Amino acid sequence: MKRITFFIFLIAFLGQSQSPTDPLNVLFVGNSITYFNNLPQTFKAIAEEQGYSINLDQHTPGGTGFINHVNNATLYQKLDNTVWDYVILQPGSNESPAFSQPLASTIARAVVLRDKIYENSPCASIYLYEISYGIVDNTPASMQQYLQRQTLIKNNLMQMSDATSIPLAPVGEAFQTSIQQNPNHFLWNGYGDIHPNAKGSFIGACTFYNSIFQKPILNSAINLTFSVNDANLFRNVAQTVSLNDLDDWNIDTLVAHANFDVASINSTTASFTNTSTNYDTLLWNFGDGMTSTIANPTHAYDFTVQPEYNVYLTAFKGCKAHHFTRKVSQATLSNVTVASQQEIKVYPNPVTNYFTISATGDSIYKYQLYDTLGQEIRAVEVVSQNQVNVDMSDLSSGIYYLQVQVANQSYNYQMVKN
Repeated sequence: MKRITFFIFLIAFLGQSQSPTDPLNVLFVGNSITYFNNLPQTFKAIAEEQGYSINLDQHTPGGTGFINHVNNATLYQKLDNTVWDYVILQPGSNESPAFSQPLASTIARAVVLRDKIYENSPCASIYLYEISYGIVDNTPASMQQYLQRQTLIKNNLMQMSDATSIPLAPVGEAFQTSIQQNPNHFLWNGYGDIHPNAKGSFIGACTFYNSIFQKPILNSAINLTFSVNDANLFRNVAQTVSLNDLDDWNIDTLVAHANFDVASINSTTASFTNTSTNYDTLLWNFGDGMTSTIANPTHAYDFTVQPEYNVYLTAFKGCKAHHFTRKVSQATLSNVTVASQQEIKVYPNPVTNYFTISATGDSIYKYQLYDTLGQEIRAVEVVSQNQVNVDMSDLSSGIYYLQVQVANQSYNYQMVKN
């Protein structure tokens, strides 16, 4: 069971090994499928609303693919002139299903582009853009053809991901899930057109945010021209597809994930527990000029100097880094304590209908369940029980957040409902 720190208190920063608060340089490389409806700019707006600073650029000439990009002087100048934190590579519209070029040739060109990016940006995180191919007409046969082509594109992009060690942003999979669950929301400019309409590009921008930052979009007011309900629907589809199992897209396999919990030893001393995954090394920055590389450090603070400190944990995989931070103050240390012989288990996860919370040590006091927008679904006070069964049978499939309170400590989990 992966323990996560409750998202209400979190601000996560991703990037290279520079300061987590530095602007992130993001480059989109593709064609009209990428630039339609200002998808890159929508991604930037979402990321900045969620607390990141983004320097954005793009190389997206219409009708192009890797066969064009691989020796393009304008693109190479962009790659040489900036140290990029993130680069998104979209294969050509007919390169993705291998209609115009053999897949092996497109993979070879992807390797050339990857190596060119690493020349000037050796710590860049690169993502492949899995596109959606569109639907020819409004017939069952056309829908079946679309599903077959989408499977082909997914399989080809996964082969490319495996061959290049570049993870996938599953935009095409989000399109497919959306059109199957919500057929009234058409995502392309029209039948027979592979270009996304505004709804499709919004789902794409959300999917890129979820995939790159490995987190949901919380409390967003960026709805473009959509109703709040529709915008939430599109966001939920994107994050469910992206985040339910990051391994499906080689994200958890190829990218580090930083995370930690904090408890107090006393009102000025914090105990940090590393819960990061898929990393080689760690670097703690305690916010007061002191650092550490040990897995689970303790640190004493002088709250007479300042009332709170931002604690950063950076998890490195190679030279690529994922940053995670939370604030520590005397008040927060007064509200959490180290539990003696305390163990919490939550199982099964993923959940079909029911899951169990089991506590060894202090009994369970309360549990709360939240959706990905931070809205409380239920809050249940428990009277001195060490085991509680929770019913999720009435909830839709997707990601939820569970907070369990035991004595003076909170334990937090990401739950997946099948």
